[in-house]
Amino acid sequence: MKQQTISQQLLKFGLKVIGPLFYVALVVFLFIYVQRLDWSVLSGIQISWLYVSVAIIIALVARYWGAFIWIVLLKNLGANNLGQQLLPLLYVYAKSWLGRYIPGTAPWILGKIYFASKLGVSKNKLAVSSLLEGGLQILVTLVIAIVILLFDSRVSKVINTQLEIIMVVTLLVGVITVLPPVFNRLFALVFKLIKRKAFPAQHYATTKTIAQGTGLYVIGSLIGGLSFFFIAKAVYAPLQYTDLLFVLGLSNLANAASMLAIFAPSGIGVREGIQVVLLSLIMPVEFALLIAVITRIWSIVVDFLFFGIAAGFKQAKQ
Repeated sequence: MKQQTISQQLLKFGLKVIGPLFYVALVVFLFIYVQRLDWSVLSGIQISWLYVSVAIIIALVARYWGAFIWIVLLKNLGANNLGQQLLPLLYVYAKSWLGRYIPGTAPWILGKIYFASKLGVSKNKLAVSSLLEGGLQILVTLVIAIVILLFDSRVSKVINTQLEIIMVVTLLVGVITVLPPVFNRLFALVFKLIKRKAFPAQHYATTKTIAQGTGLYVIGSLIGGLSFFFIAKAVYAPLQYTDLLFVLGLSNLANAASMLAIFAPSGIGVREGIQVVLLSLIMPVEFALLIAVITRIWSIVVDFLFFGIAAGFKQAKQ
């Protein structure tokens, strides 16, 4: 018992320090990295506000598309009276979405479960939908990224064969994980470990639910990648539309990695690192770094716009 307690304490300590250590290393790396850049290439830069506006609109569509997927998953899982609660549910999703800026995925998930349950939605349905939503979102973004980037010769400059193998293995594990029998058993196991009781079989996800969610997330990932492309083009005008597919791939890879990095609030640092490395393959690294920084600010603005619009619609209905 004493050894188990010590192990648990070490685990908790490790989880606490990994975040700060990551950011210390990131600051040191950025300081050294930035010192080596030739900032003169950015002289005379002009941001295209037209492209910025297009990117914001597309990003807002992507946010609402994500909320739509969540509601579809809940409906397929058998949640009732969702149509009558549409605007409040959109508000719940937008409010919980801001929880991504708290380290870990729990605040985002728990926020949706807590606030939506106040509207009468089953907590069991919300728990399954949230886990399914997170799993499918990560899986789909990884699939899109891997399929696009593995067949692009430029990626071999920064990703070696070993990393490519890891990406493929990760992809296969992810695909197996969301197969209905596997997903439901894993969820039931986690539920039993946490709640110390069996999870009701009537709340299991069906093949239709998982297949439909996957298809919807494919569309959502492409919409999100498109918004990133226009932000990049707003900063770096020479970016060609022939590079659109490549940018979609790197954007999805960065987003998937940021979701997996639960120690970093909203994947800060992780997402930007991947963006800089891959963008530098198609533009000067100085522009790649600038785009990564601007994208983070732009993303925060879009998130609060998303919340503000959802709150406004909810308030107007009342």
